Amino acid sequence: MQIDDLLKRYDGFVFDLDGTLVDSMPLHLAGWEHAAAIYGFHYDKTWFYNLGGVPSRKIAKLVADTQKVSIDIDAVTKTKSDYYQTVIMQATAFPVMKELVADLAQHRPLAIGTGSTRANAEIVLTSSGLAPYFRVITSADDVVHHKPNPDTFLLSAAKIDAKPSRCLVFEDTEIGLQAAQKAQMDCVFIRDGQPDWDTFTPGN
Repeated sequence: MQIDDLLKRYDGFVFDLDGTLVDSMPLHLAGWEHAAAIYGFHYDKTWFYNLGGVPSRKIAKLVADTQKVSIDIDAVTKTKSDYYQTVIMQATAFPVMKELVADLAQHRPLAIGTGSTRANAEIVLTSSGLAPYFRVITSADDVVHHKPNPDTFLLSAAKIDAKPSRCLVFEDTEIGLQAAQKAQMDCVFIRDGQPDWDTFTPGN
């Protein structure tokens, strides 16, 4: 695949944040492990990682529903979120992704489409040095139906005045890929902080 030729097809690019642009997933996972130890639910690293892009409160509810445990959803969410706040400044940009973003931003508008809150996304983007490259942020605060629903990516495309079919999404979870496909947007999977171009998935 000629990557430069591929990228020229698009009018804009939409990036997930955690695990895609920044190495923050271990910090989120540590928060869930911390909450699990306190509230007594089962912590499965892979299960929680695969829910990257889903807001914390919805994940807490999924824990209750799937594990059939009685937990205080709001308390679990707060415990996890409070822990994450203590480590959020440790989130760093993946070098390859930062280089890609810097290059693409010279030619096309870029958007963030994340399941994080706007406040957290802004902190991470600023502390990692990525903030100057992004025109808009679509966060968990901006949509009702989160990933794997397409709303986050559709709103991101609208904010940069690009048709969904003319946007390329970068994602690191299956849920994110599903959201891109439902939005009829092409997608490239990110593995270990690098684009796996062989996973290019047409959205329609």
